Amino acid sequence: MRTTGVALLALLLLAGCARPGPQPQNTLPTTASARPSVTPSAESTACPGDGLRLSAERGDAAMGYREMGLRLENCGDRPVTVSGRPEVVVLGEDRDPQDIAIVPARSHSEPAHPVALAPGQSTLAVLAWRNTYDDISKPPVSGVYLAVTPTPGAARQIVRPTVPLDLGSTGKLEVSVWL
Repeated sequence: MRTTGVALLALLLLAGCARPGPQPQNTLPTTASARPSVTPSAESTACPGDGLRLSAERGDAAMGYREMGLRLENCGDRPVTVSGRPEVVVLGEDRDPQDIAIVPARSHSEPAHPVALAPGQSTLAVLAWRNTYDDISKPPVSGVYLAVTPTPGAARQIVRPTVPLDLGSTGKLEVSVWL
């Protein structure tokens, strides 16, 4: 009997030393060393005709609160000024619009102001949400793509974040102004 207990203890100790498995696809890293990095989607590598290119940053998460940067780069050859917040539509795997309310960001609540971008410069808007699932009558929402109009009159672009937005059942995505 004692041999079985020792073997079980040894097995548990070895299991505790095992390397962690792959991170689930719909979560973001929670370590402080995981700094956001810009990863343009395949759809956004060429410079659009209006000279504005969008990309999504890796993002960060902690205790159910998520943030992700939406980077706007002036890839054109003349200065551009943007102001306000981008128009964002959350899309599913099949690029179908999800039933998500887009609201002003609470934690990044700066007032809208003009942001002048010389060629090669960029600015950032912050997307924030909670991965909370508290309504079992609705399935959890996963935003795989974003349809984004960076400023009125600009072309809408499709951006694919590196990981899906795990919006739970909150039905809400917060969007900041261009910072």
